[in-house]
Amino acid sequence: MIFEGQRCLYMVTADSFRFLRARSLVLGLFGFGLFFGLLLDVLEAVRVLPLQPDDPILAPALYTLTFVSLCGWIVRRCRSRRLRLRYLMGTLPSGYPWRHLLGLMAAVFIFSLAAFQLSYYGLSWIMPSLVESTLQKPLLLSAADTAAPGLYNGLTLFSVLLVAPVTEEFLFRGILLHRWGSKWGIGPAVVLTSVLFGLLHMNLVGLFVFGLVLALLYLHSRTLWVPILAHALNNAIASSLELATSPTRTTVAMTTLEEFRAGWWLALLLLLLSAPWVGRYIYRSWPRQHTQLPYFANRQQREG
Repeated sequence: MIFEGQRCLYMVTADSFRFLRARSLVLGLFGFGLFFGLLLDVLEAVRVLPLQPDDPILAPALYTLTFVSLCGWIVRRCRSRRLRLRYLMGTLPSGYPWRHLLGLMAAVFIFSLAAFQLSYYGLSWIMPSLVESTLQKPLLLSAADTAAPGLYNGLTLFSVLLVAPVTEEFLFRGILLHRWGSKWGIGPAVVLTSVLFGLLHMNLVGLFVFGLVLALLYLHSRTLWVPILAHALNNAIASSLELATSPTRTTVAMTTLEEFRAGWWLALLLLLLSAPWVGRYIYRSWPRQHTQLPYFANRQQREG
């Protein structure tokens, strides 16, 4: 009877996620992106924004406006369906093993970085101009690159360290994981959301594994704050590493394609060193047959 009651509660709640179809999220993403893109163009045309049409500052501004608006729209739809966000977000557990999380994220970061290096090494022989242009895009810009370098750099760091971790975890691990998990099962949902995450970030292998780890952290902690903090930590490490290793354009030449290719052996070594640790965590943490999605587990715990 207890099992049947739990199954009934699970199925009734799972039905509530059916309105959040993936195509609706894609249409919402493109809709908000198009709207704010046109809005920024109009503001630039009437000189409200003293910027050139190709000013790089438009990119972080458009990203922030689009993803924040999309998440706000989803939150409103969830509330209209009486989905309680506190069950989706969860609460940070006391005594959480933060040291273990730091070690795990360090290994995942090394794996992702090495996977990027090796995949783009192969791509550099097929599409060298694409790889070279990617290597020559610094995180922060100077007055020679944008009309408002201070604003650009502030918006970029804000989007990388705060907006991206919160909105992307809410969309991928919060919404899509529950939508596809209630439709196809937790295991396929973990894989599919991670594949999509890797594709959209142009680092399929590295960010696919990163997405797997974040999804498993969410399933085991039952709170979205853990993958959000892990995501923010990863972005902070990546940003700090880029700022520490990227030379200024006015003093030293940017990394050349030949220099990038020469580091393949180090990337392979780092991949071989980090893969066992990351693979061990994924294997041990993979959801079992009766694992519940966090929303349902949190609701059952709260409502008895």
